[in-house]
Amino acid sequence: MSAYRPMLSLALLLAATPIAFADSDGGIPEKLIGEFTKLELEGPRRALADVIASSDLHSVALNRERLIQHRDIVSHRIKTGSVTHQKSSGRCWIFSGFNVLRPELIRRYKLKDFEFSESFVHFWDKMEKSNLFLQGMIDLADRPLDDRRIESLLDEPLGDGGWWTSFTDLIQKYGVVPKEMMPETHNSSATWMMNKLLEIKLKEFGLDLRDRARDGAKEKELRRRKHEALAEIYRLLVLNLGRPPQEFTWRYETEDSTSIATYPEPLTPQSFLEDVVAADLTAYVALFNLPGKDYFKNYTLEMSRNMYDRPEFTVLNLPIDTLRAYTLKSILDSTAVWVACDIGQENHRAEGVLALDIYNYELLYETTFDLPKRDLIRLGLIGPSHAMAFVGADTIGPRVEKWLVENSWGGEAGDGGLWYMYNDWFDRYVWGVIIHERYLSEALIALSREEPILLPPWDPLSALGRPR
Repeated sequence: MSAYRPMLSLALLLAATPIAFADSDGGIPEKLIGEFTKLELEGPRRALADVIASSDLHSVALNRERLIQHRDIVSHRIKTGSVTHQKSSGRCWIFSGFNVLRPELIRRYKLKDFEFSESFVHFWDKMEKSNLFLQGMIDLADRPLDDRRIESLLDEPLGDGGWWTSFTDLIQKYGVVPKEMMPETHNSSATWMMNKLLEIKLKEFGLDLRDRARDGAKEKELRRRKHEALAEIYRLLVLNLGRPPQEFTWRYETEDSTSIATYPEPLTPQSFLEDVVAADLTAYVALFNLPGKDYFKNYTLEMSRNMYDRPEFTVLNLPIDTLRAYTLKSILDSTAVWVACDIGQENHRAEGVLALDIYNYELLYETTFDLPKRDLIRLGLIGPSHAMAFVGADTIGPRVEKWLVENSWGGEAGDGGLWYMYNDWFDRYVWGVIIHERYLSEALIALSREEPILLPPWDPLSALGRPR
């Protein structure tokens, strides 16, 4: 935040006024309201009030000097494909997951461009989340509906959001396909209405399973009813998203554009992942920065998984400078990095600049907005709302000046879809990064395998939602 010179505020005037206000009922006393109304705005402050009241706050508070200082150059940049677009959906974690994997695929096959089908993974995510919800309604049938874990289960069970392990668990089971094999539909790109209708149907099925379980239904009957419900969810997903391919021929265009190459044999989604993509998805570690919780400890987020038969999401909590150091190590070796952050904070969308002083809110309002990160998290003021991919860094000597980020909001947002994150923004609003083990010290790898501390669903890291 920018420095400012505070005015003599109404609060200071009240503190200097020897008036005892009766507020035994906890309300706002009339005499105190009378003091409030004595506030006067004169001269420049009157003009400023008019500007604030009639303008977009981002436009008024924009720090033009800071924006002019910004340079859209980086010293290290990973070659990526065309910018992708999640549109009106919460699939950032899928797009950013693929943005981590595709640079190596493009390099290995000398591709002119390439994009995975996000819709394919999205389809199976909805199926797995449906199963997770239905089985949860059976498992927790003995609890009242206002039980905290039941409430967590009922809270947006088919939401679009997910973590890095949501992505890797899905593709390890179902595989991946090129985008042309399962392209976008209207409802994959604008998911709100589809999600709403699916959730109504899913909760209808879930309530039926819960009632049957409470009435003593046998496990075999409950499993049969659950499978019937999943078959209906599958049918509805096919209507909205299309049918996932089971086998295909991959044809691709290389950099020289002189010919179209064809992969020598038919592929399944699983064989495309294993034989063509060939990424080691089990060797990544989630490094997070959660001030207020013990550093160098693992934390598992209860009810964070999207698949019933997969582990919950676990993170290793570390100081923020450690996250920066290992992110840089990965970038310098041309390996993109998945990152979870709060993109809604202090960003200049038109230029794609993420910096704490890009807006002069404190100068504008003559007050402070400087809660530490720990309190921002505890009070629910920031959350891991979005996932992107680090694909570059701008270094001056050993020091990182800023980071190049590949977003999934299309080419109109940011610098043709790319964003620039400065270190002060990284420290305040980045929650975590996913780093391959080959860049980590043996000590950190050993730490990441220690027994984790379980965080309940209402802990801020879980309660504030998955990246979307």
